[in-house]
Amino acid sequence: MDYEISARGEMQSVLIMRKDELIDPVTEIHYAFHRSLKNITVPHRHDFYEFFIIIRGSVIHKINGKSELLSEGTLVFIRPDDVHYYEKSTSEVCELVNLAFPPKAVSELFSYLGEGFMAGRLLKAENPPHVLLTAGEKDFVVEKLEELNTLPRKNKEEIKTRQRILLLEIFTRYFQLEKIEKKSAVPTWLKELCRLLQEKENFNRGIPWLQERSQRSPEHLCRAFRKFLNTTPTEFINELRLNYAANVLSSTDLEIIEVSARAGFENLSHFYHLFKEKYGLSPGEFRKQHKTSMIPS
Repeated sequence: MDYEISARGEMQSVLIMRKDELIDPVTEIHYAFHRSLKNITVPHRHDFYEFFIIIRGSVIHKINGKSELLSEGTLVFIRPDDVHYYEKSTSEVCELVNLAFPPKAVSELFSYLGEGFMAGRLLKAENPPHVLLTAGEKDFVVEKLEELNTLPRKNKEEIKTRQRILLLEIFTRYFQLEKIEKKSAVPTWLKELCRLLQEKENFNRGIPWLQERSQRSPEHLCRAFRKFLNTTPTEFINELRLNYAANVLSSTDLEIIEVSARAGFENLSHFYHLFKEKYGLSPGEFRKQHKTSMIPS
């Protein structure tokens, strides 16, 4: 480990943490559970990447010359050269888990995901991207991290594979909403709500689920969607349903009435109207143009 004078914010001595000293070259992983902050509050940067998640309490995160309060369930993606450290926010104990991995793993993963993932928004953002997870999602991530501890240490190639699977899950599950993340002013609760709406079972439940999950009044929801996303809750949900329907039409032989029902539409004629409005074709015409089969008939 080396030290340097930080070029960001106020002048300070910054510890440089090196992947060659911390991360196993075969497993490409370093996993740690911190029950206190006494050993990790030194200003530092890395030549590797890191995820950390607050699993209990809260902490003041000093990052690139700024301060932010992170609460329980916050998942943060740290890039090489982000200068950061932690300060206690209260007398309450803060616990966090982190996972470090080398640039090679990230470049290969992003290359696999392709340009549609828009990795640049994660790598070039001024400050590290972060999301606030629900209690269930926090437990999911921690459980996946804990599973890495169950593998025999000698099975290094398996550990590497499992770690990459976990990274793929985290990036695609929590850092994929580029259209929403670009709107930095979007409240955390609304970002989380929109992320959950990507799941079929949730957009199928429609507005009643949205209102119950958000714990906001219908008026509050409409104002928030209009202000931050330039749409209405109904339009947002219908967009997700129509995207789903189009993909199912082009990849299955399901009857159109079943596709409509699976997408969450209760009225078939309404489905036809919205579908043609969006795609310029009826569902049947869309299928004829876009469906192909890998099995010759």
